[in-house]
Amino acid sequence: MMKIHYLKLPRILLAGFIVAGCQTLPVVPHAITCEVNAELLASKCATPRPITNDTTYATLIDSMQADRKALQECAVTVETLRDTLKRCAQAANEYNKKIDGVNKMK
Repeated sequence: MMKIHYLKLPRILLAGFIVAGCQTLPVVPHAITCEVNAELLASKCATPRPITNDTTYATLIDSMQADRKALQECAVTVETLRDTLKRCAQAANEYNKKIDGVNKMK
């Protein structure tokens, strides 16, 4: 009984190699893409402080300075996010092109 199983094993392995050789499988998968949370992309800068009719000149200057600082911080955040996404997308695309080249070689 055991002898019959040992004789079938090489045939099964050979059939498995033939079937596996007929399929084309990518050697290396593509890199992950740079997906960003939609809420993060939809985030907006802080709204300016409201100015009422009874606002003093000192309060107006303070509000203006605070609004200017908030706007500058927001601009830096948006620029950094945009540049990071662009660099990530470029790196992922370059990597994926290299992977496609490697996969075509096989």
